[in-house]
Amino acid sequence: MLSLLKKRNFSLFWFGEAISVVGDQISLIAFPWLILQMTNSAALTGLVFAVQGIPRAVLMLAGGALVDRTSPRLVMIMSNALRMLLVVCLAYMISQDTADISTVFMMAFAFGVADAFFYPASISILPSLVSRDELQAGNAIVQTTLHLGMTIGPFVAAFIIAGEIGSSAHSAEHVVADQALGGYESDREGLARAFFIDGLTFALSLLSLLFVKVRPLNLESSPSIGSSLYTEIRQASLWAWSIPAVRLGFIGMTVIHFFFMPMVFVGIPVWAKLHYAEGAYVYGVVTAAFGLGGFVGAIGSGYISSPSDQKLIPMMFWAYVFSGSTLALIIFYDPYWWAMLLFFISGIVESFFYVHFTTWLQRITPHALLGRVMSILMLMSMGLLPIADAIMGFVIEWSLDAAMIGSGVFLMVFCGIVALHPMARIAVPQPVST
Repeated sequence: MLSLLKKRNFSLFWFGEAISVVGDQISLIAFPWLILQMTNSAALTGLVFAVQGIPRAVLMLAGGALVDRTSPRLVMIMSNALRMLLVVCLAYMISQDTADISTVFMMAFAFGVADAFFYPASISILPSLVSRDELQAGNAIVQTTLHLGMTIGPFVAAFIIAGEIGSSAHSAEHVVADQALGGYESDREGLARAFFIDGLTFALSLLSLLFVKVRPLNLESSPSIGSSLYTEIRQASLWAWSIPAVRLGFIGMTVIHFFFMPMVFVGIPVWAKLHYAEGAYVYGVVTAAFGLGGFVGAIGSGYISSPSDQKLIPMMFWAYVFSGSTLALIIFYDPYWWAMLLFFISGIVESFFYVHFTTWLQRITPHALLGRVMSILMLMSMGLLPIADAIMGFVIEWSLDAAMIGSGVFLMVFCGIVALHPMARIAVPQPVST
């Protein structure tokens, strides 16, 4: 696995992504904390993610088609440039105390547009950087880097935003929201610093991509000149639907990310704010534990062979049964070290199987469909997430405990059904009615 890093082209790509990932994780902590501190509302925290998610969900499949028509590298460069400008502008407005909730909503919408093109490009570029035999190692390195960033980024964000952390976070359990230390004004300078640093990481990532060289893939059936985006997207969708295991994997990803990830991005910061005086610190370390587990799982995926095609989906969803259980378990027993432990284990299994699932898709997908099929994966796993954040944000505001326990129980049942479904073992195309 490490031999790939000795190759200049891949190492340049890896460096840029590693820097960008740390910045992304800083903003993932800073952004919900910004909204929560400005409004003290879980519903608005979720709603602003929905504003970001609407253009991302609508445009992501078109983004995948654009990647197939042009180049994933070019799309990544343009998207990073736009995202850099957006976060730097937001940081400046926060530092000058001119940012308001309407400004944040507009920034979130524009960021969603850029994300819609970046995500399918970033997951489609790897086959043009490494050989088919190196895909598993390449994906393992990318996921290892992602989860290392998820480990480092939240700690960095917590200290950038909150400053020096004392012992109060360790002893102030069960503090109600109006007793939580600080507020938007006290965190404003730290939030501005966090977004400025995020902008710097986008700039470094963009520079590294300028020096990356990609090789052309063998596009056996590249998009026809004059063909519509609808036709191209439909072609990729029919291919994915024709393989039952892929179909269930995509549907399962949608449900998991609808019920699990909003609890991380909206539920955990609300949980931390309600139970701990230094909520940003606790939210940061719990998220970091999830990232550390993902880091361990990604390393393991680089050295442990994937389950067979027939066993991959069932085993992946049995692992997700545990992930669902973590949401309920932290409500029944809420010390933050317990949440860290559960999310650490969940991170291991989720990262391990995501690497193998992604590698499997990259191997079996025709090169001419790669951008569009990867955009479907990103739509199912990430594109709809902010919409889920908004919906679940209202549920969390009504009752945090009910949202966490209900989501956990539902995910355990759903993932168990998918794991047992006989179609989860069919990994070859089946006739599809058109």
